[in-house]
Amino acid sequence: MSRVGGVHGSALGFAGGVGVTVVAGHWPPFALVLFTAVVLAVSLVTTPLGAALTAVQCWGLHGSFVIGSGGLLVPDWTALAVLAAAATASLTGLARGRAAAPSPARS
Repeated sequence: MSRVGGVHGSALGFAGGVGVTVVAGHWPPFALVLFTAVVLAVSLVTTPLGAALTAVQCWGLHGSFVIGSGGLLVPDWTALAVLAAAATASLTGLARGRAAAPSPARS
């Protein structure tokens, strides 16, 4: 599986986050579930930097447009914790998969 470069993955996450904001902006719990899915999906195809940026961008969109109004940031630390845990879970799974794979130097 090819991986999307560091900051490029965050662009995918931003696009997904904007989509979630448009679709589920009036339902904060549903939006948080969808933001989590975006973070999980993007973190599977990007680097740790891209996954972290995606989590922060989705948190900002959630805090600014879903629970905030008019783009004013309302800090929702619970949402940030959920999104960070999603990114960490995905990246941990990738690390375990790489550790189990045979090393090219040993082949």
